Amino acid sequence: MAPPVPSRYRNLSGGYRWFFRIMTAFAVLLSAVSVFKVVIAGYVMPEIGYFACLIGSFLPLTFLIFPASQKAPTDRVPIYDVILAAASLLGPLYVVIHTMDIILKGWAIVPPVEGRVLALITWFLVIEAVRRTGGWLLASTILLVSIYPLFAHLCPGILMAKKYSLSRILGFHLFSMQSIFGLPTQVFGRLLMGYMIFAVALQATGAANFFINLCLALLGSVRGGAAKVSILSSAFFATMSGSAIANVVTTGAVTIPTMKRLGYPAYYAGAIEACASKGGVLTPPVMGITAFIMADFIGVSYAEVCMAAALPVFLYWVSLFAQTDFYAAKMGLRGLPREELPSLWRTLLSGWFYMAALAVLIYCIFFLRIEALAPYYATVVLLVLANVQKASRLGRSSLGSLLDGTGRLLTELTGILIGVGMIIGTLSLTGTAHGFSGALTRLGGEHLLLLLFLGAFTSFILGIGLTISACYIFLAMLLAPTLVNSGIDEMAAHLFLVYWGSVSYITPPVALAAYAAASIAQANPLMTAYQAVRLGFVSLLVPFFFVYNPALIGHGDPGGVVQALLSASFGILFLSAGFEGYAFFFRRISWATRIMFMAAGLMMFHPILFTDVGGVIVALGGSLVEAGMRFLSRRRFSSEPSRRPETGENPEGV
Repeated sequence: MAPPVPSRYRNLSGGYRWFFRIMTAFAVLLSAVSVFKVVIAGYVMPEIGYFACLIGSFLPLTFLIFPASQKAPTDRVPIYDVILAAASLLGPLYVVIHTMDIILKGWAIVPPVEGRVLALITWFLVIEAVRRTGGWLLASTILLVSIYPLFAHLCPGILMAKKYSLSRILGFHLFSMQSIFGLPTQVFGRLLMGYMIFAVALQATGAANFFINLCLALLGSVRGGAAKVSILSSAFFATMSGSAIANVVTTGAVTIPTMKRLGYPAYYAGAIEACASKGGVLTPPVMGITAFIMADFIGVSYAEVCMAAALPVFLYWVSLFAQTDFYAAKMGLRGLPREELPSLWRTLLSGWFYMAALAVLIYCIFFLRIEALAPYYATVVLLVLANVQKASRLGRSSLGSLLDGTGRLLTELTGILIGVGMIIGTLSLTGTAHGFSGALTRLGGEHLLLLLFLGAFTSFILGIGLTISACYIFLAMLLAPTLVNSGIDEMAAHLFLVYWGSVSYITPPVALAAYAAASIAQANPLMTAYQAVRLGFVSLLVPFFFVYNPALIGHGDPGGVVQALLSASFGILFLSAGFEGYAFFFRRISWATRIMFMAAGLMMFHPILFTDVGGVIVALGGSLVEAGMRFLSRRRFSSEPSRRPETGENPEGV
């Protein structure tokens, strides 16, 4: 058995639990009122007041459920956390009370004395909330960037900017719509909350078990079925949760032991789960925080982001399925016995309402184009239909668990997003983002590949210590304008940063998803991470290719998109064959053929007709080389027995 994974959350009881649930329910209700534009007694709350209510609901909860350190008590709430929770409510409450004064009197530029004091308190409490939810590195980065305007005039080169007084900075952070209430908080309040509520509702009604059983019924009995079940179930679950780590420790607890039982090495089982969980975060229709922020950043609908992300992530899944299939064939790994697998028909009957809720979500996003309202409709459909069956019916304890899960997820997101908003605000206030982007444009010049490598490296480095959303936002301001000015499709440029910001989930030295999977698999962490990089190689390559040919994100004429998708898919198959040393009817292949297949795959992956033709020629050459070597080997083997009896040798060499 894998060792239990410790919880990050404090166990609340008594009045604290009721306070947590009441604040969560209030925020959820307020979100629905805002999104559906409900007018109550003729009053419509200004946006800054609405966002302040959300922060006032969730920021205090951060100090109740996230312990200050590993040594802090988890079975009770210390008095210092109660004080911090109460203090964190003051700033947002002040904003709600004085909303009209903030708007009409320009408090973002000249705040009153009490406003400055509360802004300073809120500032440091936000940094502490980020530290508890996102870690020391993210908190330190936000602190340094947020105070940067105080000493910007002393910085060299492109970092030099106008100096701002402490009073101006305090007013800007708390009373403007560009910092704490900036883009991340706005996306959270307008779009993200509904999707996270839907994700928690799916989990609370047992969707994880349904999707695992569905995948077992569909793929459990095929060659290497345990690995394919892991891939497909993780894709379902991670796209709902938006978290690769959460997916590893949930579905991985089921799939990894199953893979090990059927003969997969522990490190390989962990690597498959890590890669599948990472891919789920990039899979529509729910892609996690970053996709919503990207849609708002670019100024397009969330549906457009989903459609652009669909083809690259499809190629990622093709690569995982191909490699695991070739590996299973090479090692003789069979599927699970049919008698151990659930019935497909019974599984569908027990969980049809999950598919119905997802269908409602997809219909609202892609056909009605009401992406802000879609998750609320889908959640209502899910909760109503779930109560038709006794097994999924929500009782008092289930509703409590639903509120607890929603509150934990939204509290964690709030702590991170309002901190990241301070980064955006500071860079906008000082104008540093524009200066940095211009310097990069001059540095890169006409060398697009140099800019892409610079972007990939920077995204990877930032992704080591920051969340994907923080990494993306930082680079979307500093690097994305440079890439767009160099002639890159805007959607492709932003997706490039998202893909490379996520690779640190599986690449050393951090490789959080790989290390979490290794812990469950009881495998060597570095071996698991190394294997995860091999399995997830497409996530390293495909961003470069869709930058050079936007057809891979669906931009272009239909014929070009189909040609790019087919050539890239065949390229992945040949690359996978080269990596695993197993290909189609040849079965095990020699190193010479592996190298030629990998070269052919890279050429076909590049979606240009000239390279496609070259890739096909190289692949045919590799096939001829392999066929020729096998023919010569058979001739040599068939001729050896006729000579060996004369020398008295054993034909088998034993």
